[in-house]
Amino acid sequence: MPHEILLALVGCTGDLIIDEREHHKSLGISLYPDAPISDQCCFKLASDISFIDRSERDLIESLIALGFYYRELDRFTTKSRNLSWIRSGYVSPSNRASELSNRKTEKPSIYRRAFANGLVEILSVYRSVVLQIEQKLLSETMPILATVIQGLNKFFVILPPLYELVLETERDDLRGGKLLNLLHKRFHCGVPELQACIQRLLWHGHQVLYNQLASWMVYGTLQDHHGEFFIRRQEDQNMEYNSSIPDTSEKLARLSADDTSCMDWHLGFHIFLDMLPEYIHIHAAESILFAGKAIRILRNPSPGFKFQDALCK
Repeated sequence: MPHEILLALVGCTGDLIIDEREHHKSLGISLYPDAPISDQCCFKLASDISFIDRSERDLIESLIALGFYYRELDRFTTKSRNLSWIRSGYVSPSNRASELSNRKTEKPSIYRRAFANGLVEILSVYRSVVLQIEQKLLSETMPILATVIQGLNKFFVILPPLYELVLETERDDLRGGKLLNLLHKRFHCGVPELQACIQRLLWHGHQVLYNQLASWMVYGTLQDHHGEFFIRRQEDQNMEYNSSIPDTSEKLARLSADDTSCMDWHLGFHIFLDMLPEYIHIHAAESILFAGKAIRILRNPSPGFKFQDALCK
């Protein structure tokens, strides 16, 4: 029994500790990383176990819930980091084809990948603690449940909120600034252990944001392949909302067709408020937009400016 509990704590079920979804094949739920995250805990003790009384059963099921949270978080990280091609065992051609089609339709996100990288760090700490508990139980004669619960005590306040974070991210398809807003909101929780974990997740997300800011403000280029930065090209907005450029903008575009720098300044870029993190003030965002546009102008001066510069020489 101790080995079954420890295996369940790292997401591996069997005959004693079962995954209820695997026992309901009529639902047709696949547990590949591309499958949706389950919205309720489905790790349970098998109903035909008679040598465990009710109080111990409740205690064990509350404990193995950590294994469920671990597995769902691990599946999310595998999917978000594009590692779902790593498999063990045989995968039928039909399942492989459905996975590939789902992967093509799913919109990638570099912010989700950063979020997943932070989760991987937290899950690795959890795995190491489970391993230490196993070594302790093998080397000493100690109460099994008490030892496991005492060793994993802090994860009871860490894994469930992280699981809720992942659920909300998946349900609302959060990415970019919206994902940063969620992490920033959940950071103010009053639980030091959880706060430290979310701070680490925010750090990973901010690395992406800082790289995008540096690329824009230093070089005047947008490093945003998936539409997650709060500065966008004007045509990206027009395509997204199926709208056309106003008449005044069209006139300005015709007047300055030979001057791409003027086009960039007046029509090229805008602030996309949906992806602007709430803790970045709109005035700061406007300054960031101005700085990037100015760098683009200075790095690519207009033909008229080059001609005047040549005359001065």
